[in-house]
Amino acid sequence: MTERIAIIGGGASGLAAAVAAAQAGAAVTVIEHRDRVGKKLLMTGNGKCNLTNMNDVHGKYYSSNADALSQIYRTLERFNASDTRAFFQGLGLYTREKRDGGVYPMGEQASTVLDVLRSACLHRGVCILTDCDVHKIRQTESGGRISYSRRIYEQPASQNGKGRPTPVREEKAGLTYDKLILAAGSQAAPATGSDGSGYALARQLGHSIVPVLPALVQLRCAGGYFKSIAGVRAQAAITLYVDGTKAGAEVGELQLTDYGISGIPVFQISRIAAAARYRKQACTVHIDFLAQLEGEPSLDGQGHKRVEELLSGMTHKKLAALICRRLGIGVQETVAQAGAERVLACIDALRHFEVDVSEPNSFENAQVCSGGVPLLEVSEDFASLKCPGVYLVGELLDCDGICGGYNLQWAWATGVLAGRAAAGRPWRNQ
Repeated sequence: MTERIAIIGGGASGLAAAVAAAQAGAAVTVIEHRDRVGKKLLMTGNGKCNLTNMNDVHGKYYSSNADALSQIYRTLERFNASDTRAFFQGLGLYTREKRDGGVYPMGEQASTVLDVLRSACLHRGVCILTDCDVHKIRQTESGGRISYSRRIYEQPASQNGKGRPTPVREEKAGLTYDKLILAAGSQAAPATGSDGSGYALARQLGHSIVPVLPALVQLRCAGGYFKSIAGVRAQAAITLYVDGTKAGAEVGELQLTDYGISGIPVFQISRIAAAARYRKQACTVHIDFLAQLEGEPSLDGQGHKRVEELLSGMTHKKLAALICRRLGIGVQETVAQAGAERVLACIDALRHFEVDVSEPNSFENAQVCSGGVPLLEVSEDFASLKCPGVYLVGELLDCDGICGGYNLQWAWATGVLAGRAAAGRPWRNQ
């Protein structure tokens, strides 16, 4: 008999599961909270959608349990980046690899990725229900039933194209299934539908939840000077210290904001900083703004220059001005007037700039989350070990990767493996 598979969540992992299960012959229904599926997918890779990464995955993922890391890597060996590219090429989407290993659609538009997934769902008869709120999941001996309500809209007489009409009513409904895939996402970017409701559903089914925190996010820092350097972008090396112990280091383009620090190197260490602040630990980031400077700067023949002017030859003008203010050097003060010792102290301050992290930015600003359902509570095919017939995939699980396509690779891999398994045709049997 054809398996009836219900999928809660129409994001990357949910759509991958839907396509994989439908290709395996299952009758699939996707229940989505928002007015359309794949909203978060459209934001990935700055709208270009970094689908995956061809580089080695080891050291690119985190989990709260060290034993779970081996399961993450086994998953990504079973369904790797090449499998992702083949999966999408089978749907008609061709990709190309960039020098950093990132893989993008040939047209570099996230919308084309969503288009091929939706087209595949349509072609395979997947039913997609949008504007739905799931209230309860009731398991039975042969499957289960989802109770949900669906928002019903009526188009206004004159459409101005701005916003959506207000729902006029809600219709309560139910859906019976043989297998259920929970792909409701995390709590990151709730405006796209990842509002954390999936955690409550997972708890209904007997699962525990590792504390959920923002990851791949900006860091808010103490200090009243940030507005004076807001907007600065600089190549830098950053080192994170937690209670005085080195906890992470990255190199790349740092972005300074009116509240703290941002940019890819900050995103890469943010989950460590967020966890540290959650535990009330001291969190400091050391910044070397001159990491890419070749050799030691010389003061020979520079005595006539203003100190700010000299420093601006090495870094951004706003940073040069801030350092001079901190060290009590006047705007018009020259190198000769300040003296070599004070000028070298300015250069040293650019190499050893410290900021104290207050907290990560909110879930609204996060790309992903750390925490979620422990991986030790699911099988190799992501079947629940707490509730038979249920699968959990994607960001809902306690796994998060660094920037560069790694989080989407996790979504595709878990979605396809779970979708195939739920349909009775596990990926390993291919």
